[in-house]
Amino acid sequence: MAYEKSTSRHLLVILVVLSLALVVPAAAQETGTRLVQPGDTIEVEAEPIVLDLIGLRKADSFNPITELRKYQDDNPAKSIRRVIGVPKDSYFTINVYTFKGYYGRYFPYSKEDGLIHENSIVFVHAPPPTATETAAEVTETPSETSTATTTQEPTRAPLPGLIAIAAIALAGLLGAAQKR
Repeated sequence: MAYEKSTSRHLLVILVVLSLALVVPAAAQETGTRLVQPGDTIEVEAEPIVLDLIGLRKADSFNPITELRKYQDDNPAKSIRRVIGVPKDSYFTINVYTFKGYYGRYFPYSKEDGLIHENSIVFVHAPPPTATETAAEVTETPSETSTATTTQEPTRAPLPGLIAIAAIALAGLLGAAQKR
């Protein structure tokens, strides 16, 4: 009776370790923060994107960005069409719901510096991937030369192999302990 309880406990521990070995690497995958520079065009999807807007700060004062402003006809002399608050310019999360259809050129604004004209960025709605495309970025050379495409390698968890090796080693130790 005691042998059956210890065996079931060992099996439970092995199953928990193996499930963690499969779940933890998937949970550890994360899209990195995208560093934004003046003049960048950012494709916005339904999935959240994390932006680092520090590159849009005014170079001489380096005060934080507090808002992104869209003006009528992309002209800061005209009326404001949309204002997006930026709580932390080093970690700013956006998606399609942030813009509510108001895509285009946005100008950074700082409470201390005011409007920063020269550091605008453009937000566009990302087209949905077609059946023949993948969500990875694809770059192509002109068709006159040989066509070559490159895709970015997906972000990977830092230690998935180590976790799997540890799980197998633990299972081996438990198996050896049971034989004794």
